[in-house]
Amino acid sequence: MVYISSTHYKDAYRRILDGATHTTGTSVLIFASIDVDGICALRLLTTLLKRDSVGHKIIPVNNYADITLMNTTLIESNLQIRSLVFLNCGAQVDIQDLVSLRDGLSVLIVDSHRPFNLYNVYWNEQVQCLDDGDVEKNMGELRQAFEDIEFGNNASDDDDDSDSDDEDSGRKRNSDDDVTSKKKRKTGMDPEDFIRLQEQRAKKRELRQYHQTLVQAYYAQGSYYGQSCAVSMLMLAEQLGMPPSADLVWWAIVGATSQYLLHQIDDNGYALVVSRMRDLSRRVSVSSSMPAVSNSRDKAAAGDARRSVNFSSSSSSSQALLDSQLGYPGDSGAFNPYLDIVEEEDDEGYLKARAGVSTAAEAGLLTSSKIAARQSTDIMESAELQFTLLRHWSLANAMQYSPFVARRLATWSSRGRSRLDLLVAKLGLSKAEAGAPFVHLAPELKTQLYRRMAEIGADYDMADATYRGFVRNYGWRKSSLSGGDMVQALLALLQPDGATGLESGFYAAYDALAQFSVLKRGLEGAMEMQRLVVGQGVMMLERQAVKTLRSFRLAMVGMENNTVFGSAFALRQLALFLMQTLRERSKVAQSRLPFIIVAPHEDDKLLVLGITPMGQGLVRPQVAGAAFNGSQFAGESRNQFGMVFEAVAQDLGADVRQGFFDSTVLEIKREDMSAFVDKLRRHL
Repeated sequence: MVYISSTHYKDAYRRILDGATHTTGTSVLIFASIDVDGICALRLLTTLLKRDSVGHKIIPVNNYADITLMNTTLIESNLQIRSLVFLNCGAQVDIQDLVSLRDGLSVLIVDSHRPFNLYNVYWNEQVQCLDDGDVEKNMGELRQAFEDIEFGNNASDDDDDSDSDDEDSGRKRNSDDDVTSKKKRKTGMDPEDFIRLQEQRAKKRELRQYHQTLVQAYYAQGSYYGQSCAVSMLMLAEQLGMPPSADLVWWAIVGATSQYLLHQIDDNGYALVVSRMRDLSRRVSVSSSMPAVSNSRDKAAAGDARRSVNFSSSSSSSQALLDSQLGYPGDSGAFNPYLDIVEEEDDEGYLKARAGVSTAAEAGLLTSSKIAARQSTDIMESAELQFTLLRHWSLANAMQYSPFVARRLATWSSRGRSRLDLLVAKLGLSKAEAGAPFVHLAPELKTQLYRRMAEIGADYDMADATYRGFVRNYGWRKSSLSGGDMVQALLALLQPDGATGLESGFYAAYDALAQFSVLKRGLEGAMEMQRLVVGQGVMMLERQAVKTLRSFRLAMVGMENNTVFGSAFALRQLALFLMQTLRERSKVAQSRLPFIIVAPHEDDKLLVLGITPMGQGLVRPQVAGAAFNGSQFAGESRNQFGMVFEAVAQDLGADVRQGFFDSTVLEIKREDMSAFVDKLRRHL
């Protein structure tokens, strides 16, 4: 058994530690996928390795070609490397085809992409995969099928078949005695025994054929996602006895939230994550993190901040959201011109300027006064409004550039824009208040907003305007952030820069998980990204630029946006917005159609992305009732576009580039696109 069950992750880590004892230098290479979940998992893993003083090197990778290149330059020539770790990559291919597995080299795969390549799961003891429970629970029969195909004795069956074929069945037999005597001479056994043996061999052949069908059906089911890599790394930290901290829990929350917002897992899968993170967030958000307060107003504020959200109670989700939104109210005091020039990260300097003190000792005495520094980093469960980045700009912007609001109100039409204005008015806010920074709104207006949204949301097709999430406070001078805010900020940082490419964005996102100044830059980029995504989507809907074909929908992004939507991160957000909008506003039959979007990429190439509605696939399972057809995190949602794209490319003979960790993405030359679409119509 080379998969590691969810209760024994520590065994895989101990093998990494054992390998590190045989070298004094860098013993671990970490191949981290350039995506939010992979980066969050990397933060968690490097925290563990640093704690244990294990030398490691981080290698950002975007496709399998990057891994193959590193195998030549770093692995084959460096005998000090004892462990390879693949974060959110490597599970779907036979890893032995990408790296050279010499003696003493171990491989650990922590990947949410599914399905697993069975050679990684059952073949080589040097390769280990972390299982989220699906392998152990749903793939027992599949394991038998794989082992029968790989280790079964095929030679004897072939000999048996040849013996049977050699019989002179066409020759006439005069009597049953002649048949019996001939069989005895040929087989040396009684006829009844011979018939029984043939029946047994026939059953074996049928079983082998069934096993082959089962394995083929497993790979043909299409791609889907399992447990977040970041959550897997948090589970590893727990099993190693590492006390949970706000950072560790928060990174896991952000990784899982990225899966949910990008529709990689379904509602049930996300609910599993929320239930796991709820208890952990309460454990790391203890009341001891709150400083002493001296007056009744501050005590009341602290009491509000300590409240936890109980989604199972009868209290409204809007009040729960308010408790987490308001955080810790700031202090009122005299105007001080020096406050504006103090760096945001310099809390001690801010304290000095705020109180007019000159030394750190004097500043330390302030912690029990009415201007105490509240540096809590509590994580609280909350009900999150689907108004994008609400805490970081105005309500008007959060609603205008929210894909959820745009598709529910059809804001690309004049009637939809009028309904949006009416909704804001019914929420009880004036235009000036709606256009002001949300963080500056009076608490009573926020209370009114959430209460009114819960009351009238159904009238605007927004009864599901909230979802369960988590909010983290970053201290008394910084904005609180939800898991969704973090995901949007990291996605913005991951956008490739024309000069530096994906790698600089990778390290910026990695730093943003621990440095608020970098995170703030990501939030600013996220706001701009939302303007572009919703703006582009609304424009395409206005111009009816999405074509509905017989078996799929096709959208083409214009050349004017090649620098933005030439990235898979932005293109996926645009595709989800368009697909969900058209799905909600189409007939039942058309609502199930898969969606393909094409955007200009590098030089004369195009980037093609295929997605399917959550809970659906392009084809029915080949083996109905097979346990692997369901997943605890993705349900029965499957995306077969990876296989379809590969088949179309082979049929066409076009020069395409696949090999991304997301198999539903490919590059193709512009001149081949028309023929590619024609072939797609035949395959779907």
